[in-house]
Amino acid sequence: MIDKNGKLFGKISIIDIALIVVFLAAAAFALYKFGIFTPAGSTASNAGKIRITFFQSEVNTFTAETVKLQDPVTDAVLNVDLGTIVDIKTGDSISWGKDKNGRQVQSSKAGYSSIYITSEVPGTIGSDGITIGGYKYYIGDIFTIRTGISTFYTRIYSVEPAG
Repeated sequence: MIDKNGKLFGKISIIDIALIVVFLAAAAFALYKFGIFTPAGSTASNAGKIRITFFQSEVNTFTAETVKLQDPVTDAVLNVDLGTIVDIKTGDSISWGKDKNGRQVQSSKAGYSSIYITSEVPGTIGSDGITIGGYKYYIGDIFTIRTGISTFYTRIYSVEPAG
């Protein structure tokens, strides 16, 4: 099969085959990233609007104050559009620690707040998770989101159909 010059059937070299394989893999990856291979039912056209609430128990107050209604929300790692903000609630920060008796107690820190950020996004809620932009999310997931000019290390607090 491979002759003394390193050619397969005397016509194609091993290097040519390796380059073709790399090119095909890169093309398949690009098609996947552009959503060509997105599973049916997870595209925005088949999805309804859902409300997803993100929660961070402790964030600098000055960061929480930068969030505005209608700011876009994006998954900072996957770059998935998570909709636009429709509601913002802030409160005292939530910190946990031991008291002098060794019991876990809740307290708050000056200069910090807790924040609930609710956005509306096309997606589906199923028995196997929440599908947004072809990616699966779950209540309790912890990840980084970007909103407007701020970044938050949040947890998915709740999800419900919008409207």
